[in-house]
Amino acid sequence: MGFHEPIHILLVDDRPENLLALEAVLDSEQYTLIKATSGEEALRYLLKYDFAVIVLDVQMPGMDGIETARLIKARDKTKDIPIIFISANSKDAEHLFAGYSAGAIDYMVKPFIPQILKSKIEGFVDMYQTNNRLKIQSMQLHQKTLELEKINHELVQAKEAAEIAVKAKTEFLAMMSHEIRTPMNGVIGMIDLLMDSELQEEQREYATIIRNSADALVNIINDILDFSKMESGKMELEEYPFDLKSCVQEVFGLFSGEASKKNLQLSYYIEERIPSMVFGDMGRLRQVLVNLVSNAVKFTNEGGVYLVVSLTQVEEDRLTLEFTVKDTGIGISSEKIDRLFKPFSQLDSSMTRKYGGTGLGLAICRSLVQMMGGDITVESKENKGATFVFTMCVHTYEEGDYRRREDEPTDKFRVHGERQANILIVDDHPINRKLMDSMLKKMGMSADMAEDGKQAVDMVAGPKVYDIIFMDLQMPVMDGLEAARLIRQMKNGADAPILVAMTANVMDGIQKRCSDAGMDEYISKPVKISCVKHLLSRYTPVEPDDWDNRPNNIRIING
Repeated sequence: MGFHEPIHILLVDDRPENLLALEAVLDSEQYTLIKATSGEEALRYLLKYDFAVIVLDVQMPGMDGIETARLIKARDKTKDIPIIFISANSKDAEHLFAGYSAGAIDYMVKPFIPQILKSKIEGFVDMYQTNNRLKIQSMQLHQKTLELEKINHELVQAKEAAEIAVKAKTEFLAMMSHEIRTPMNGVIGMIDLLMDSELQEEQREYATIIRNSADALVNIINDILDFSKMESGKMELEEYPFDLKSCVQEVFGLFSGEASKKNLQLSYYIEERIPSMVFGDMGRLRQVLVNLVSNAVKFTNEGGVYLVVSLTQVEEDRLTLEFTVKDTGIGISSEKIDRLFKPFSQLDSSMTRKYGGTGLGLAICRSLVQMMGGDITVESKENKGATFVFTMCVHTYEEGDYRRREDEPTDKFRVHGERQANILIVDDHPINRKLMDSMLKKMGMSADMAEDGKQAVDMVAGPKVYDIIFMDLQMPVMDGLEAARLIRQMKNGADAPILVAMTANVMDGIQKRCSDAGMDEYISKPVKISCVKHLLSRYTPVEPDDWDNRPNNIRIING
């Protein structure tokens, strides 16, 4: 039965011949028979051993069986041991009652029948073994319960620690994003202004090198931030209607200069069945296309880069689009393809030195594509180019959709009147204020300045009516979100200003917080003059001829 310890049975009788008779009947390798000739001796044995059953004579000199049984039942440790009384006077009803009252569980008459006694003992032994098994299982269950409670407690502590770590990481990334992007905002913004001035050819070359280096640094920062957001599950999609053809044209326009230098052909084809306007995350699609086309141009020295967009599946208003990016570049050997989408992976250390990059781009692309309901694959042979294919899910867009296209002018959000728009710049960093002021002056505009949110609220509450307010978010005294809420409470009618959030914090969720606070627009730092021009073109009645008016369906304007 799994129990190897001997089973103890206590035999109590004042006559040795009766004990020998009992021993002869119950003799077994399974049992250890303990014999006592008096009640006192029996009680002493009960202090030493655990017994499965007690066979107790009733009539004994000194302490008889009835008194012995009462004392056995009075102890917690022995009260559950079954007692079988053996007596020659069992026909006496009063005697029987006294025996059962003392705790006997059975009664046998002398001379007893050996087989009956033996079967009763076997029954009680089975009960004893079953109870022991249940006790052991109960102890094991209790031990397991304690272990599980300990593990659960440790898991709760680990979960809390992980949540604290994730929160700390998110806050650290937001802080680092702000701290890195704030000086980069000054660098890139001032370079833009410098390049827009009259420069000698050598000076313009130097300025271009600085600008390209700054852009490369911003791209690396963006890759690291995106990867960190994906690791912590903080990446979110921003879906809105957009023009697919414009998105593709914009991506190809970014690389037309580099392709021309290398004499590469850039061409794309969009299947006619695909609607011009679709509903999805254009920003993330653009990010994937930029990465793939950038790699294709980077690793191709002759031939061209080609993009085909096709419709593979239609389910009611849900469309599955397939994008194929093919190049005629250096290609990828088959044994290295499986490393392509792994973070921080470069196919060859020499590639990092020659072509640059963090090794995060394709890992980010795979995560973004999967978030958009698709997948990405690659086919390539060394020295024969590469073909990347990815899919994404979008929805059809109808003109009645509640979301407004951002390039459509609307009287509700435009600044009217013959006067020039009154603009307020709110930023605690003097370089950022100087940068925005210089950009606006380049456009023939002027602006007032505020160093924190409280000062901005006080100025808006004054007699001057402000049409557009550029508001930094992270400021001392009062931050931009609180200031925006207070301004919206004061000015929420026809004189309500257009609030533009400016921040170096690009973590997901910040755009929604801006919208909830009453912001109309969002520009991430580093701010580019082209983004400011395009934004103002949607709200001011006068648009200078040299402004960049390319179509843009994105309300969230990323610097």
